[in-house]
Amino acid sequence: MSNPLKAILQTCLNIKNGEKVLIIADKNTENIAHKILHEAVKITNSSLKMIPIGKHNGDEPPTNIAKEMLHYDVIIAPTTTSLTHTKAVLNAKKNNARVATMPGITEKIMNGSLLADYKKIERFTKNVLEKLNDSVKIKVTTTAGSDFSFSVNGRNWLPDTGIISKKGTCTNLPAGEVFVSPLEGSFNGKIVLDIFKHEGETYAARGSLIEVKNGKVVSCSDKPSKVNSYFKNIKNADNIAEFGIGTNYKAKIIGNILQDEKVLGTCHVAFGNNSSIGGKVYSKLHLDTVLQKPTIIVDDVVLMKGGKFLL
Repeated sequence: MSNPLKAILQTCLNIKNGEKVLIIADKNTENIAHKILHEAVKITNSSLKMIPIGKHNGDEPPTNIAKEMLHYDVIIAPTTTSLTHTKAVLNAKKNNARVATMPGITEKIMNGSLLADYKKIERFTKNVLEKLNDSVKIKVTTTAGSDFSFSVNGRNWLPDTGIISKKGTCTNLPAGEVFVSPLEGSFNGKIVLDIFKHEGETYAARGSLIEVKNGKVVSCSDKPSKVNSYFKNIKNADNIAEFGIGTNYKAKIIGNILQDEKVLGTCHVAFGNNSSIGGKVYSKLHLDTVLQKPTIIVDDVVLMKGGKFLL
């Protein structure tokens, strides 16, 4: 696939004539949104709505936009901050919308990892998913010094393949990961940060230590950092919300969370809201940090060693 617009509209969303399409954007992503709209109207009835730039990932869109989302078959959200884990998207999915969120999307990503072969990613991601289904305990170490474990007993691992033809589903674009919400209170250990930045904004310095006890962040060595401020000032931002594993062979680390968390051979941990992915904790924040060269052990079986899958 050499056309990112066709990848979004045809390959990933499989939009059909007669469906209603809503595109949500802000001033930073307006140009990309108009390109998507230009192609979408050739297929079916499509419209663009602008929203203010969110303060952080997980910020809800304006109430009028959230209500309008309930009346569309397909929602595409190229925005600065992520709508993926918002109540607005959750409610739209409950109303059978297919949703593609694209937080932090850039032209570089549009013409890079977004052009991956999504059928290939779907096959590989489902293969990884088979190794994770029905697992109970996960242990992770990294070359930088991360060392943590958690339970997923009773939790469902979710694939993000980029192919969303089923009603009531959501994907990031670009896609490529399997992820889960760790059982509340079960995550213990230390996270040593590799890269925790997004489009020039650093959330905490490389090498910073985040300590977690019983599913909650108890300390962050980078005291003045933005993420430490989030931990202190946003309710439940200190909750360990998600663990994910990247499966996009075309993605490279570029300092953009949307793409970085999809990189094959990486894993990521998210803080804040997990209520949108099977957990029980709501927060206005959902923020991922990417860890490189992990070793991942699933119920005493090594799934990945030093960033290499052992499938």
